[in-house]
Amino acid sequence: MKNIKLCFIISLTIILFSCSKNEPISMRWDLTGCSNPWDDHFSLDTFSTDSYNAGIYNFLTEEGIAVNNIKSEFDSSKVELCYACHCKTGTIIIINISTKNRKKLKKLVTNNQFDLSFY
Repeated sequence: MKNIKLCFIISLTIILFSCSKNEPISMRWDLTGCSNPWDDHFSLDTFSTDSYNAGIYNFLTEEGIAVNNIKSEFDSSKVELCYACHCKTGTIIIINISTKNRKKLKKLVTNNQFDLSFY
Protein backbone atom coordinates (compact mmCIF):
# COMPACT_ATOMS: atom_id res chain seq x y z
CA MET A 1 0.00 0.00 0.00
CA LYS A 2 2.86 2.35 0.79
CA ASN A 3 4.35 1.78 -2.67
CA ILE A 4 1.04 2.65 -4.35
CA LYS A 5 0.79 5.94 -2.45
CA LEU A 6 4.39 6.80 -3.25
CA CYS A 7 3.87 5.99 -6.93
CA PHE A 8 0.71 8.13 -6.99
CA ILE A 9 2.47 11.09 -5.37
CA ILE A 10 5.41 10.86 -7.78
CA SER A 11 3.07 10.59 -10.79
CA LEU A 12 1.01 13.55 -9.63
CA THR A 13 4.14 15.64 -9.07
CA ILE A 14 5.43 14.87 -12.57
CA ILE A 15 2.09 15.78 -14.13
CA LEU A 16 1.83 19.06 -12.24
CA PHE A 17 5.34 20.20 -13.04
CA SER A 18 5.20 19.16 -16.69
CA CYS A 19 2.55 21.81 -17.38
CA SER A 20 4.11 25.21 -17.78
CA LYS A 21 2.57 28.63 -18.19
CA ASN A 22 5.48 29.55 -20.44
CA GLU A 23 4.62 26.96 -23.07
CA PRO A 24 3.90 28.67 -26.39
CA ILE A 25 0.42 28.57 -27.87
CA SER A 26 -0.95 30.04 -31.05
CA MET A 27 -4.09 32.16 -30.93
CA ARG A 28 -5.91 33.10 -34.12
CA TRP A 29 -7.88 36.16 -35.16
CA ASP A 30 -10.03 36.38 -38.28
CA LEU A 31 -9.11 39.76 -39.74
CA THR A 32 -12.12 42.00 -40.39
CA GLY A 33 -12.65 45.12 -42.43
CA CYS A 34 -12.29 47.46 -39.44
CA SER A 35 -13.30 45.70 -36.19
CA ASN A 36 -9.87 44.47 -35.15
CA PRO A 37 -8.61 45.34 -31.64
CA TRP A 38 -5.55 47.18 -32.98
CA ASP A 39 -7.21 49.22 -35.74
CA ASP A 40 -7.32 52.48 -33.77
CA HIS A 41 -3.85 52.14 -32.33
CA PHE A 42 -1.54 52.41 -35.33
CA SER A 43 -1.40 53.62 -38.90
CA LEU A 44 0.78 52.33 -41.68
CA ASP A 45 2.86 54.34 -44.11
CA THR A 46 2.95 51.39 -46.47
CA PHE A 47 0.79 48.33 -46.51
CA SER A 48 2.61 45.04 -46.45
CA THR A 49 1.95 41.93 -44.41
CA ASP A 50 5.23 42.36 -42.54
CA SER A 51 4.55 45.97 -41.56
CA TYR A 52 0.97 45.14 -40.55
CA ASN A 53 2.16 42.26 -38.37
CA ALA A 54 4.84 44.54 -36.86
CA GLY A 55 2.09 47.03 -35.97
CA ILE A 56 0.08 44.28 -34.27
CA TYR A 57 3.22 43.17 -32.42
CA ASN A 58 3.82 46.73 -31.17
CA PHE A 59 0.19 47.12 -30.09
CA LEU A 60 0.17 43.84 -28.15
CA THR A 61 3.50 44.66 -26.51
CA GLU A 62 2.09 48.02 -25.37
CA GLU A 63 -0.87 46.11 -23.91
CA GLY A 64 1.54 44.04 -21.79
CA ILE A 65 1.36 40.87 -23.86
CA ALA A 66 4.70 39.23 -24.63
CA VAL A 67 4.56 38.02 -28.23
CA ASN A 68 6.86 35.33 -29.61
CA ASN A 69 5.89 35.95 -33.24
CA ILE A 70 3.04 36.91 -35.54
CA LYS A 71 2.24 35.54 -38.96
CA SER A 72 -0.66 35.64 -41.39
CA GLU A 73 -2.31 33.15 -43.67
CA PHE A 74 -5.21 33.32 -46.09
CA ASP A 75 -8.24 31.03 -45.97
CA SER A 76 -10.64 31.64 -48.84
CA SER A 77 -13.44 29.79 -47.03
CA LYS A 78 -13.54 32.57 -44.41
CA VAL A 79 -14.01 35.46 -46.86
CA GLU A 80 -17.27 37.33 -46.36
CA LEU A 81 -18.25 39.37 -49.39
CA CYS A 82 -19.49 42.51 -47.69
CA TYR A 83 -18.09 45.93 -46.77
CA ALA A 84 -19.24 46.17 -43.15
CA CYS A 85 -16.60 46.49 -40.42
CA HIS A 86 -17.29 43.05 -39.00
CA CYS A 87 -16.96 41.21 -42.33
CA LYS A 88 -14.06 38.78 -42.42
CA THR A 89 -11.42 39.30 -45.09
CA GLY A 90 -10.14 35.72 -45.16
CA THR A 91 -6.82 36.65 -43.58
CA ILE A 92 -6.06 34.89 -40.32
CA ILE A 93 -3.60 36.51 -37.92
CA ILE A 94 -1.73 33.88 -35.92
CA ILE A 95 -0.20 35.20 -32.71
CA ASN A 96 2.24 32.97 -30.83
CA ILE A 97 2.35 33.79 -27.10
CA SER A 98 3.07 32.00 -23.84
CA THR A 99 0.11 30.32 -22.17
CA LYS A 100 0.17 32.83 -19.29
CA ASN A 101 -0.76 35.65 -21.72
CA ARG A 102 -3.84 33.90 -23.12
CA LYS A 103 -6.32 35.63 -20.79
CA LYS A 104 -4.80 39.06 -21.46
CA LEU A 105 -5.17 38.52 -25.20
CA LYS A 106 -8.79 37.36 -24.90
CA LYS A 107 -9.64 40.38 -22.69
CA LEU A 108 -8.78 42.74 -25.56
CA VAL A 109 -12.09 41.86 -27.22
CA THR A 110 -14.45 40.97 -24.38
CA ASN A 111 -17.10 43.57 -25.23
CA ASN A 112 -17.77 43.75 -28.94
CA GLN A 113 -21.08 43.82 -30.70
CA PHE A 114 -20.12 41.29 -33.40
CA ASP A 115 -19.00 38.44 -31.09
CA LEU A 116 -15.49 38.47 -32.52
CA SER A 117 -12.81 36.72 -30.47
CA PHE A 118 -9.41 35.07 -30.46
CA TYR A 119 -9.54 31.31 -30.81
